[in-house]
Amino acid sequence: MPHSILAADVGGTNARFALLSRNGDGFWDIDAYEKFKGDDYATFQCALGEYLERIDGAPKSAIFSVAGPVTNNKVTLTNRNWVLDAEELKSKFDLDRCLITNDFTAMTRSVAELRESDFLHIKDGTRNPNEAILVAGPGTGFGVGYLVPHNNSWAVLSTEGGHQAYSPQSARELELLQILQEEHGYVSLERVAAGIGLPDVHKAVCKRLGETYSPLSPAIIREKAKAGDAVCLEICEIRGNAVMGALGDMALSGGARGGIVMAGGVSERMLDFFTAPKAMERFLNRGHYRSYMEDIEIRLLTHPHAPLIGAAAYFEDQG
Repeated sequence: MPHSILAADVGGTNARFALLSRNGDGFWDIDAYEKFKGDDYATFQCALGEYLERIDGAPKSAIFSVAGPVTNNKVTLTNRNWVLDAEELKSKFDLDRCLITNDFTAMTRSVAELRESDFLHIKDGTRNPNEAILVAGPGTGFGVGYLVPHNNSWAVLSTEGGHQAYSPQSARELELLQILQEEHGYVSLERVAAGIGLPDVHKAVCKRLGETYSPLSPAIIREKAKAGDAVCLEICEIRGNAVMGALGDMALSGGARGGIVMAGGVSERMLDFFTAPKAMERFLNRGHYRSYMEDIEIRLLTHPHAPLIGAAAYFEDQG
């Protein structure tokens, strides 16, 4: 496949590889998809080498979207001791061109490449094609990006918005913040809303309610919350309110009248709590700017390989 782009979505747990090429409809075909467990490989190069041994042909163009901060086409994974250097990979694997980008940059870029069926409609609104789209949501961390129309294409504004300060809006949330501050000092949105901070929120809610903390999986917490368990219900409600309140803030600060796309694994699993009336009111309640918020559409991204598609599109963007 001489015109295919080798793309990888590299996270702390898994590395996903595929060959992508534009089809006649302008969308992306995904071939030779493989998923590798990171624990099985000492380096990214080992995983990539095994993938290339399994496929037919040797791609000459590659882009790797990685969970970590990218500087000068180099990155060290946030949650794994893997280092990726584009120039070294280009030389080792005989590539003509190799790029490295942040995984949420790829996720953000994918939004303009997907079919309408790749999204779940969450909230009505007007999708202005000339305005920015906010792409955000919790997974292990909390990703935030803006997709901005530019010269008949798209530009991605990557941010570290997930590390903004958590913004409590009720008495119990203020109490939770104080408990978390005692342990952690600075309390970010990611600490409260993302998977990485779930045990901390669980412990803080137990302390607030005078209950004994016992570790529970995210799935069990959601199950018990839906059954009315006081601790688990408060955890899920606080996280739902935090996410929707933050999306409202980001929509205002980024002028996201192109709509909002929620992404990240937690977004899909916690959707019932994000769309609950109190959480949605947290998004809408902006004083005399309520009508501004009411006009913003919200969708949930559901395509399982969105970061791979976004990475390939980003590769094209870079010429």
